[in-house]
Amino acid sequence: MINKWIVADSLDMKEVERISKILKLPAPIIKILFTRNLKNEKEISEFLNPSIDKLHDPFLMSGMAQTAERIVKAIDSNEKIMIFGDYDADGITSTAMLYKFLHALGSSPIYFIPNRVEDGYGLSLSGIDFATMNKVDLIITVDCGITAFQEIEYAKTKGIDVVITDHHEVMNSIPPAVAVINPNRENETYPFKFLAGCGVVFKLIQAIATMKKYEGDVIEDFIDFVTLGTVADVVPLLGENRVISHYGMKHIVKTSNPGIKKLIEVSGVDKNKITAFHIGFILAPRINAMGRMSNATNAVKLLITDNERTAEDIANELDSKNRMRQEVDQDVFEEAVGMIENQNLQLNSVIILAKENWHEGVIGIVASRIVEKYNKPTIMISISEGIGKGSGRSIPSFHLYDALKSVEGMLISFGGHRLAAGITIKKENIEVFKQAIQRLAIQTSNGESEIRKIDIDCEISLDDIDYELEKMIDLLSPFGFMNSKPVFLSKRLSIVGYPSLLKEKHLRICLKENTKTFESIWFNNGKDLLKDIAMPNKRFDVAYHITKNEYAGRNVIQLQIIDMKVSDDA
Repeated sequence: MINKWIVADSLDMKEVERISKILKLPAPIIKILFTRNLKNEKEISEFLNPSIDKLHDPFLMSGMAQTAERIVKAIDSNEKIMIFGDYDADGITSTAMLYKFLHALGSSPIYFIPNRVEDGYGLSLSGIDFATMNKVDLIITVDCGITAFQEIEYAKTKGIDVVITDHHEVMNSIPPAVAVINPNRENETYPFKFLAGCGVVFKLIQAIATMKKYEGDVIEDFIDFVTLGTVADVVPLLGENRVISHYGMKHIVKTSNPGIKKLIEVSGVDKNKITAFHIGFILAPRINAMGRMSNATNAVKLLITDNERTAEDIANELDSKNRMRQEVDQDVFEEAVGMIENQNLQLNSVIILAKENWHEGVIGIVASRIVEKYNKPTIMISISEGIGKGSGRSIPSFHLYDALKSVEGMLISFGGHRLAAGITIKKENIEVFKQAIQRLAIQTSNGESEIRKIDIDCEISLDDIDYELEKMIDLLSPFGFMNSKPVFLSKRLSIVGYPSLLKEKHLRICLKENTKTFESIWFNNGKDLLKDIAMPNKRFDVAYHITKNEYAGRNVIQLQIIDMKVSDDA
């Protein structure tokens, strides 16, 4: 795999210095914001100071009025409402949030979270049968439903209305539901299209709250839920998502929700230092683990209970399920890598693996890990009783949803978006499906899958790095998809002393430029590099993050290396 450094275009340094003085911010921070298409004082100031009043009017979203009116009618008429959720963190937080809101308005809703193995993804016939058995009048889907044509027709035969709230890619038409809201609908004019499923539900709650004169505070009551789901679903942390996550991070620190408090405790996270990283990689996996390893219903219970003991018991259960998930995940990953290496599948444009009885709950995670390892779009398929259920992850240059749409005749069903998707396929169609996807990938390939791109925000000297700059970098957070942590480049650095290994896999070195030195660490890069970088009198160009590390009771600046290479004129 070749690492290609993409250094941001050169900037108008006079303009950088001018805005730096006006906003009283270090020039490197202004450079970073310029490279992220924020080009004037107003845009930069709004980005650095997210404001609740920048949330859009929910009624700007197509179908919002009809959706809200149908739900209000159900509340006022004491109709039986069922929330149909999804088994991931986005769907679980969406379900919990809407459940608590409807309860606050005097309704007594029930909810249904499908079992990944028994029911599959999305609105299901079994879920509608459950609604029928419970005499439900109205189903509200959250984080799913936009491809459920057959299921909604089935619900009609049972006398059940359905309203859809979703954010996934829309097919050529939308299902014949009573009402639909989805910011990705064709010709949608809503100003922000990147809401997670919980973000769409949050907008719905805002809309209904204005119609029903909700006595609570929508932001105060639900910002924790929507922040957890938004960060977990890896949607761009820009626009409304940035406002939501910015305020949510602050609110989670003081949350009164017993479930969230206990989840943080069992995860071992310091609640006063929660970042998007902690949500995405520590808290969310525990929420997701229930839906991956069993039924996610208890994950919803965790978020809606007011009982501290119940919350503690469920949080411990989630923690246990997550450890189980990690073990199964590792076993499947190692088996998948063995298949790839033995068959040289890493040479293909797309990696597609299929095997009997892989655990369906982990194949999506394994697909992500394979993409990370080989930088190739990957689809993992678990086969059971002649049916394959697959989970795919992709790279930016390969639109996974469009690829699946082009071969939809081979599939029983599919759904998702550019970078992630799920499929159901007959076993006998898997080989021809593999061939069709490979042909498509070859036709559309530009060679980018052979290159791992490292986007560099700006070049600086080590002399530019101080505690003020480190503190100012935090102003750009929360970091996540499309607002990644800044990557800096410094050239012609020397190594002081001899490199060392931590835990036999993390490389620790001291980098120096002029009189400035910084301890630096390169995670998961060690043994193979010791000889190469221990060359006397060599200079190195280094791409890195600026981080803060606690050492001996004090905070010190540490460089987290992403890549390094010998300087051209070393």
